Amino acid sequence: MDSSPRFLGLKGQKLVYAVTFCSSIGFLLFGYDLGFMGGLTTSPEFLAVFGNPNAALLAFLVASYEVGALFGALFQFWLGDRVGRKPNNIAGAILVAAGAVLQTASFGLAQFLIGRLVAGFGLGTMTTVIPVWLTECATPTSRGRMMAMQLSNLIMGLIIANWLDYGMAFYPGSIQWRFPCAFQVIFCIITCIFMPFLPESPRYLLRVGNLEKGITALAALRGRPKDDTDVEEEIKEIQYALAVEAEEVGSWSDCFRDGGIHGFWRTLIGFSANLFQQASGVNVMSSLGPYVFQESIGMNRHDALLVSGGLQVWYFLSSLLPWYTTNNVGRRKLFMIGSGGMGVCMLLSAIFVGIGSKGLGYAAAVVLYLFQSFFTLGWQSNMWIYPSELLPLKLRLRGGALAVVSQWLFTFLVVEITPPMITNIGYKSYIVFAIINFVTIPFVYFFYPETLKMPLEAVDLLFADRSGVRPTIWKVVKDSTNGEFMADIGRALQERATLRADNEGIVDMEKRETDHLEVGLKA
Repeated sequence: MDSSPRFLGLKGQKLVYAVTFCSSIGFLLFGYDLGFMGGLTTSPEFLAVFGNPNAALLAFLVASYEVGALFGALFQFWLGDRVGRKPNNIAGAILVAAGAVLQTASFGLAQFLIGRLVAGFGLGTMTTVIPVWLTECATPTSRGRMMAMQLSNLIMGLIIANWLDYGMAFYPGSIQWRFPCAFQVIFCIITCIFMPFLPESPRYLLRVGNLEKGITALAALRGRPKDDTDVEEEIKEIQYALAVEAEEVGSWSDCFRDGGIHGFWRTLIGFSANLFQQASGVNVMSSLGPYVFQESIGMNRHDALLVSGGLQVWYFLSSLLPWYTTNNVGRRKLFMIGSGGMGVCMLLSAIFVGIGSKGLGYAAAVVLYLFQSFFTLGWQSNMWIYPSELLPLKLRLRGGALAVVSQWLFTFLVVEITPPMITNIGYKSYIVFAIINFVTIPFVYFFYPETLKMPLEAVDLLFADRSGVRPTIWKVVKDSTNGEFMADIGRALQERATLRADNEGIVDMEKRETDHLEVGLKA
């Protein structure tokens, strides 16, 4: 008889797929919210309601969402591990829905901005928690593929947003922009319905001392009985990692300290990965695609919406490639290949737009399609999973929150400056993004360790002291690409976890014997 625990009648990989699906709805909402404002920036009905704002104010209307998301991520940094991954996610979805209602009912600039900030705060909360929850639920060998699958849904959100904007452009009146604002609520409802019935992160449950629920959640996710040897071994490894971290780190401020395990360096690397992703220029096309095609390349509104919608479909098809590569090609290689390709595409776009002929304008649009392909290959799912793999368990949520703060901060910056930049310096805007992408490559090569298929608990050993000597970050990076060294790390983790469990067993046995002796003496 199968004694494996289940959630929604599911266990093992099917349950991991269910967690991925629920995470994906959150990221589909993320993609939709990034994309639907792009069509509104060229809508006469929308612009008229808000007094036909200039390029700078229009940019802020779009980017205010990122300001809210930034504060949502900062709130998660403050909240830390006091609340589980699931409650945080549900609360974020409720806030996004509330913000969507405020935006939909707006007749003035102030209310619309408040709605954008509230919804952004909710999404910042969700995007901080979702990658951590999924990473802690999936197996080491499937984490990359699961993240790639959910990020394809992010692009599906962009597709829905762009084509809904295109379809609504044919309708007169304010429904042209109010309906896309209201449509966000659907994804929030789906998240709130499914999330309560899925397992909490087993690593979070063990972190807060809820051993029984942690074992149940892990056994269900692995599709095995609670007393299965593999489940017990993984529980030991998690407990060992928790014990090491509890001895060497103290409070949330350890994100800025070494803590015996390079805590600050690991937080800084996660922060920089988000910075480089957003500074690549990807959200120029995600959030402002129709504006770029209309104002920079010179298309009319109809063609700009059509080409932008096609871009997101191409983006989705390109996102299927990481389903394979993320789990089979190293994180470092993908980062560097993606940055190199994006840099070349931005450089070509600068040349084509700078020359200025209509034919080369369309050639620039084709190159921007290729840009999205290189982004999905190198930085899409790869970046979202990397900070969660790299950070120690006790810093995973708070350090992850700082990484997401970086993302929203630089998303805001890019979205805010792009319309004025296109107005003022034209084709040179693409040169700025090309340089950033090329500069990213040496940073990755020298400072980003490889984490592909590495157990989360083994990463701490990669950064820990060796014979009493702290390795430099370059030494850590070099060793992470050494297969033999990493095999030794895996064996060391198993040995230490087993030894700790055996020692605890001896202590527990001695305690029981002492208690029994005391009871006998009292008798």
